[in-house]
Amino acid sequence: MSFRLFALVLIPSIFAAQTPTTPPAQTKSVDQISVPQGSLVALKLISTIKSKSTRSGDPVRAIVAFPLAIDARTAIPAGTYVEGTVDKVNAHPFGGAPATVQLRFTRLLFANGYSVPLAATNTQALLPAPIDSRRTNVALADARDGSPYLGEGFAASGQNPTQPPPLPPLPSVGPSPGELAGIGIGAGVGILVLTLAIGHHRATSTDYVLFDSGWQFQIALQEPLTLDSDQVSAAMAR
Repeated sequence: MSFRLFALVLIPSIFAAQTPTTPPAQTKSVDQISVPQGSLVALKLISTIKSKSTRSGDPVRAIVAFPLAIDARTAIPAGTYVEGTVDKVNAHPFGGAPATVQLRFTRLLFANGYSVPLAATNTQALLPAPIDSRRTNVALADARDGSPYLGEGFAASGQNPTQPPPLPPLPSVGPSPGELAGIGIGAGVGILVLTLAIGHHRATSTDYVLFDSGWQFQIALQEPLTLDSDQVSAAMAR
């Protein structure tokens, strides 16, 4: 009985000693690139933003115009797509200020399909004042342009120094010069008001392009961004 008990205890221990143990699986560390909050990224607009048809919530797309490097490593290569939405469009600001647009970007899409959530807004949204083709400069010629006026040649010739006595004034018929000047001023003011009203109506009712495709601006990251270095390298290889 003692031998059998010894065998039952010894044999399992021998097999256990001969069975190889499996080492624990080792996880591969991911090389990451950290882009700090507040970093600026230069973009080029792909979508078109208009004065009336573009509304809050409409999708907007752009591409990275210049690569962003962190510690001598490219974090966001040029050509990466950036997707977002329109927050607000102000096509008619007060005081003659330029039109503005507020954009919110939510995703980066790399060339190899790698996608990363993003939280960023544009920091440049100014459009130079457009040239109004309806405004023209009208130059009026007068005697100062070198053209002689009636009687100037006779006064300069020095001939016939003796002048005949002046004739009595003719009786005035119709409105006086003062009345004519008042009528002219009133008509000019009326035409100016009508022109401004028509121009304002056209400006507020026409759907024109505020920011066209190709407009360059920049965005600022509102949150830190963590990127996979291998995925970024694969996107650059594409």
